[in-house]
Amino acid sequence: MPTFDYLVAPGDIRIAADRLYHRDHYWILQTAPGRGHYRLGLSAYVCRPGIEVYFVENLALPGTVVSEGGLLGIIETEKAVVSLYSPISCHVHAVNQEVLEDPNRISFDNYGVWIVEIVSADSPPLLSPSDYLLYLQSLPPPQCFRT
Repeated sequence: MPTFDYLVAPGDIRIAADRLYHRDHYWILQTAPGRGHYRLGLSAYVCRPGIEVYFVENLALPGTVVSEGGLLGIIETEKAVVSLYSPISCHVHAVNQEVLEDPNRISFDNYGVWIVEIVSADSPPLLSPSDYLLYLQSLPPPQCFRT
């Protein structure tokens, strides 16, 4: 499992400091600087060790064009069903097959396990780790986390 620097939100929710965040609680990591390749995964607000992930479904297939706000996939945990929407117009470059075979990998390494990789000429409107921390501090702790 990779080692990350973290910010820590209420409820001991870790925020990896090396990526950007969407208000719908997923992270986005640029994989090729200047090339518009991004990997998306779930933040610890939604999923962390102890929260079982049952299904990753309806993932957009590689080559699929998705408009901003379009559905990239659905993740079902023991506490929630999470719809993963595209933050920008893009095309799906890759789907993480390991996640399809063992969805619960996400809960054991949510910052090391990506779900989809997208490509876009646009830059997504995202939150820095510190802005995401402030955003989380404005929300009630999720019921699935101990406070």
